[in-house]
Amino acid sequence: MKNVKKITGYKINFLLFMIIFTGAFLSILNLTKNASATKNLKITPFSKIPSKNSLSLKEAFLYALKHNKLIKIAKYKLQSSAYEESEAFSGFLPKINFNEIYMNTNNPLYAFGNILNQRDIANKNINYYFSPSFLDNPGMIQNYESNFQIEEPIFMGGKIYLGYKRAALNKDALKKNLTESQQKVLYDVAKAYYSADLALKYVHLMKNMVKTMRVYKNLTINLYKQGQVVSSDVLRAKVALASMKEKLMAASKNYRLALYYLNITAGIPINARFSLSTNLKFRPFKKIISIKTLQNEAFKYRPDYKAMALNKKNMALGITEAEGKFLPKISAAYNYYSNAPTLHPGDAYSYMFTIMFHFNIFSGMYDYNNLEKSKAAFNAAAEYKSLFKDKIEMQVRNAYLKYQTDLFNTNVAKLAALNAKKTLKITKNRYYAGITTLINLDRTLDDYKQAKLNYINSLYKLNLDKYYIQFVTGTI
Repeated sequence: MKNVKKITGYKINFLLFMIIFTGAFLSILNLTKNASATKNLKITPFSKIPSKNSLSLKEAFLYALKHNKLIKIAKYKLQSSAYEESEAFSGFLPKINFNEIYMNTNNPLYAFGNILNQRDIANKNINYYFSPSFLDNPGMIQNYESNFQIEEPIFMGGKIYLGYKRAALNKDALKKNLTESQQKVLYDVAKAYYSADLALKYVHLMKNMVKTMRVYKNLTINLYKQGQVVSSDVLRAKVALASMKEKLMAASKNYRLALYYLNITAGIPINARFSLSTNLKFRPFKKIISIKTLQNEAFKYRPDYKAMALNKKNMALGITEAEGKFLPKISAAYNYYSNAPTLHPGDAYSYMFTIMFHFNIFSGMYDYNNLEKSKAAFNAAAEYKSLFKDKIEMQVRNAYLKYQTDLFNTNVAKLAALNAKKTLKITKNRYYAGITTLINLDRTLDDYKQAKLNYINSLYKLNLDKYYIQFVTGTI
């Protein structure tokens, strides 16, 4: 009788194991499917995404380049710098002004000056205007003056020219900053996209595990009703199902957060939903690369490194501009006047042409200190550029070594997954032959699942490593 119960127990355990094994095997197969399995998800299309039902990584790139807020901010800064360049160029152009002035005064100086400007002094009134009574008390004298003025700087110690050149360099630097922002956003989008893809695979795995645990629980309840298992087995099955549901909820939450992050990074409406059409694949670089080659590419293409070189040139021009403050300034002006006691009938006209030479003899050491400050700024920019060059070399080296390490780990993980699959098949056959135990077979199954997960995680890292290398070399 004991042997019969023992044989029955083995059959029940074998049946339970086959149910769990089948569910876990289906989960692993589903884990490796293309992300197109998300077609079962509810799709809420949004008008500006190129495809209503799916979003490829390339489409996410194109969308982010147009709608990402960081890129928009960089574009506005570049637009502002273009206006600053035009503003600096306006220094070469003449300044033209027109003034209309009304004056009513009894101030002797200004009153007599208005009479002179109106050219109202004649032989018949000369004695009146030059009499002490008029000069001391001219009364209320009014004057309407129209003044047309043209000013043109001839030489300002190089301030206008150098200001324009510095504004142009600043605009070019902001162009490089825009490119840097675009490349950083593209890398962030790639990272967010593959993170969402990885999170989705965990969701599929947990869904299949929940189905398997639900079947296991129902079967355990039926066996308990038949008196073939004890109540603790039913409780254990319920706990296992609840644990899988909890893991599914966590995986679903992480997937939603990953999608939200992808939406924010790419500038997509945050509540938009779509399927991911790009899958993680083993695609290493086709050409053999070296650290030295990547470093040379970085110095050639990195937009932030180019922007720093432009900033160094800008600081050098700042020294020249500061030295120009010690040079004389030359400017010219032409004024044309119209004066009358009433609003312009019978106006008296006059003009004034001036050329001014300005010599800066002593400015309280202000210009000297400004020159020394400009030199210090240039030296700081030169040192910072040298430091940044070392930083780029280290970034490229780290990216390359990380890629090589993850490439090796991916190959190892791939072989480990294949080996775990063969080991599982052998162990299953040995169990059917009665050579090994159920516990050993269950452990082999866990090893196979872990090997598959390790391989998928290594693919995620390897794909990101490729984009990071492109990012640190400025070629993304």
